[in-house]
Amino acid sequence: MRYKFPAALAFFGFLTALVCAPGHSFSEEKEKEYVEKVFLTKKEVLETAFPGADRIDTEKKWLTDTQRQAIGKICLQTIEDQRISYYVGIKGGKPMGYVTIDHVIGKSYPITFMVALNTDGTVRDVEVMVYREPHGWEVRFKSFLGQFFGKDANSDFRNINSITGATLSVRSMVSGVSKAVAAYKVLYLDKTP
Repeated sequence: MRYKFPAALAFFGFLTALVCAPGHSFSEEKEKEYVEKVFLTKKEVLETAFPGADRIDTEKKWLTDTQRQAIGKICLQTIEDQRISYYVGIKGGKPMGYVTIDHVIGKSYPITFMVALNTDGTVRDVEVMVYREPHGWEVRFKSFLGQFFGKDANSDFRNINSITGATLSVRSMVSGVSKAVAAYKVLYLDKTP
């Protein structure tokens, strides 16, 4: 037992020296990992989602506890959002579809993405707008995102194929898209109060 104390003390000294070494900090290493790649701006997303729209309206939906619970039940998540915003393309006085922009945490940083929905609640498009992780960026490829097309709130999102090396980003995107679809069903199709 008496031999373990000096070893523990030596290890503590090593850790102290490592942390206190000049020019070295864990936050600097974390910053080196941080990479922000902007693939689409909000303006580009809305122009792509609603070509030829007469106008694009913004609808901010403040969620009630009942709505949060209903959304969570559909997408099997705990919903903490207080508000969800939708962009609605209007042409000839009728909605062309709906777009929501959201963020999910990949491994350490947010992934900003959009989900475009048809008026019946099916997914028309999903795009990664901003990616901030050093790995897992393959989730922005059409071969992955295309798996969401045509899905709605009744779809099984567990059958979305993963990507080797991007498991956390895949899970985050599946979670984000399924939440967007569930929220649309509750707020627009079911009109849950």
